[in-house]
Amino acid sequence: MMKPVLLKLALGLASLCATGWLAQAAPLQRADVIATPAWLLHLDCDRLRTTAVGQYILTEMDKPEAKAKLAAFQGIFDFDLRTQLHGVTLYGSSPAPDDGVLMVYADVNADRLLLLARAAKEYHSHPYHQHVIHSWLDDKKPAKNGLKPRVFAALQGHRVIFAQREDRLAAALDVLDGATPNLAAGRLFPSLGLPGTPNVVEAAAGKLNLPDGDPNAALMKLAQSIQLQVGEQQQQCLGTVTLLTDNPDVATHVVAIAQGLLALAKLQISKPESVQLANAVTLQQDGASVVGHLALPAADLVKIIQADAARKAAAAAAAPAANP
Repeated sequence: MMKPVLLKLALGLASLCATGWLAQAAPLQRADVIATPAWLLHLDCDRLRTTAVGQYILTEMDKPEAKAKLAAFQGIFDFDLRTQLHGVTLYGSSPAPDDGVLMVYADVNADRLLLLARAAKEYHSHPYHQHVIHSWLDDKKPAKNGLKPRVFAALQGHRVIFAQREDRLAAALDVLDGATPNLAAGRLFPSLGLPGTPNVVEAAAGKLNLPDGDPNAALMKLAQSIQLQVGEQQQQCLGTVTLLTDNPDVATHVVAIAQGLLALAKLQISKPESVQLANAVTLQQDGASVVGHLALPAADLVKIIQADAARKAAAAAAAPAANP
C-alpha cells in the first residue's frame, strides 16, 4: 500500500507544475513505463475511493481539522485531491533514489500551477523535442557537493511527470512519445496492469538487497523478483504477493521461511491485528514461484487501520506528559 509520504510527494510536486487535461487512466498503464524498471509502484486513486478503506479515508478527510487543511490547499492550487487525483505511478531504472520518476494523473488548473512553478526559486524551462522541461530548486532537500538539488517536470497529454534528474525525465518522455520501448512491449512483471482486475495497489521490484537486520531480508535475497497486487472485491480485501526464485528448491526454502514468519506473527497476542492479518494469509508454491494470498473482510481491514491510528494518537498524546 502506498505510504502517506508518497502521496504527499505526488501532490506536492503536482501542485507546482501540471496540466489541465482530464486524466484518462487511473489503472496502471504499462505503455507509460520504461521497458525495464528496477522497481515500480502504482496507486489507482479512483478505484481506492470505491473501497471500504477509501471511504474511511474520505470520512477522515471530512473531519473539521482535515477539511480546513484541504480547503486551504484547494484555495492555493485550485485542486481537490479527494476527486481530482486519479492515479500515481512511481518507478525507477535502478535502486538509486534519484533515478525515480513520478507520473501523476490528475485534473488540475494548468495556468494556476504553472504560475506557482514560475514563482519557485531559480525556475528555468527549456524545450525538449515537442515538450517543455520545467525545473526549480528543491529547498526541502540538503545540498549535495555544494549544490541544491532540482526538481524537473514536464507535461504529456493528461500526464504530469517529475524526476530528480533531467536525463530520467527525458527518458520518460521518450517512452511516452513511442521513441523507446515500454513495459507493455515486454514480459517483465507480467501480472501488473492486467485489464479487469480490482487492484488498487500494484508494485514490483527486481532483486533487492535489504539490510541483514530486516526480518524480510532472507526472503528478498532468495527472490529474483517480487510482485504485489492489493484490491477489494465483493467487500473482501484481496492481496497477492508473488516471489520468483531461481528454481523449485529455492522456492521450497522460501516457503519454509515465510511460514516461520507467519507463525511468529500469530504468536503476537499483544498485537491482535497482526494475528488477524497472519491468519488471513495462505501460501502456495508453483514451481520456482511462491505465492502468498490475503483474503480479509474489508470492514475488518478498516477496523485494523482505525485501531492502529488510535494507538498512535494515544502514544502521541502520552509523549508530552512523559517529557514535560
